[in-house]
Amino acid sequence: MSIHTVWAARTPRERSLIIIGLAVVGVAVWLVLTPKETRGRVLLSSAEARKQYNEGLKRKEEFEREVASLGPKVDTSTYKETSEKVIPTVLKSLHEQARLSGITLREVKPLRPRQMGGVTKVTLTVRFTSEFAKAIPFLYNVEDPKGRLVVEKMNVASSDPKSRDVDIEVQVALFTTGGPVKPAWSSKT
Repeated sequence: MSIHTVWAARTPRERSLIIIGLAVVGVAVWLVLTPKETRGRVLLSSAEARKQYNEGLKRKEEFEREVASLGPKVDTSTYKETSEKVIPTVLKSLHEQARLSGITLREVKPLRPRQMGGVTKVTLTVRFTSEFAKAIPFLYNVEDPKGRLVVEKMNVASSDPKSRDVDIEVQVALFTTGGPVKPAWSSKT
């Protein structure tokens, strides 16, 4: 069997399909063997690649040193207990600060705790109605660094246009390192 006999035995449609198939295979081989044209991206020399690697390594080490230096600051501004043990203490503290400021808290609602980078963030929603002048000292007392609480968001709405009272909703956050996730810089194991 020669190639001429095999070719002659094919119908014109089969011949055209064989030619198209060979053309596709030829183009595929050509695309595989020729280098792709990259726009703006060139292969780095080994010296340049090593230089970029070393710069990235230096930046990584700087970030690690910064995280290590911030560790003690984080330790002083977070609670060491779990969120379940901290919330009653925080509630007592909030009620005491409200009493000292001359306001009455209407609602304190803890939201679901969330894990964030080695600490647990607990958010509390605090609602009360008071004169705005009495609310500001309360918020300053809440934000005191010794209290380890942070005011994240505050909504103020007028409860009655004729009175000086306002409805205030404040989201207060606290952070704990107690629980399943321990930060790397924590001195206690």
